[in-house]
Amino acid sequence: MDRRQRKTRQAIYVAFEELLRTQHYRSVTVAQIIERADIGRSTFYAHFSTKDELLDQMCEELFAHVFEGVETSSHTHNMPEATTLEGTLAHLLCHLRDSYQGICGKLLAEGEPHFTARFCALLTSFFSPRLPQHTSWVPRDLTQSLVVSAFCRAVSWWYENGYEAAPEDLAHWYLRTLGWEVHPRKAG
Repeated sequence: MDRRQRKTRQAIYVAFEELLRTQHYRSVTVAQIIERADIGRSTFYAHFSTKDELLDQMCEELFAHVFEGVETSSHTHNMPEATTLEGTLAHLLCHLRDSYQGICGKLLAEGEPHFTARFCALLTSFFSPRLPQHTSWVPRDLTQSLVVSAFCRAVSWWYENGYEAAPEDLAHWYLRTLGWEVHPRKAG
């Protein structure tokens, strides 16, 4: 992709993000995206066949950014190396808040099915090796489903409350709510 194409794609992403901040995903139209991005209809369709494909591409880029390297130190978020599950989740939460102006929380809170399904599938892969020791009285897939659903709900709550809590706090609260062992927090 050449520089001109990257700039056009970025203009489309920015327009889409701006519209998503003020409207529900279902109410955003391709015509609005085209107008906001100041491009022609054929230019939009040269990059994306539908609004859903645009969301797919944004998800792919976002999730690659969020889930690749989430367990390493992050200079962009000024966070320590994620050596614990709590640290890893805090880092993940930073990416969710800071990427695409925090629309992940909005899409989850709105229950946008396409985004939510893709996000939950990635979370399932993320949490699967980290689940507590399996017990015979709770099916593993049920445990996994509840852990993922609770995390999605926590992110939705965080969005609904203006991302006021620190990512480290939300990660801590989430793990404590699930009854997972976490390191004691310093009073602050």
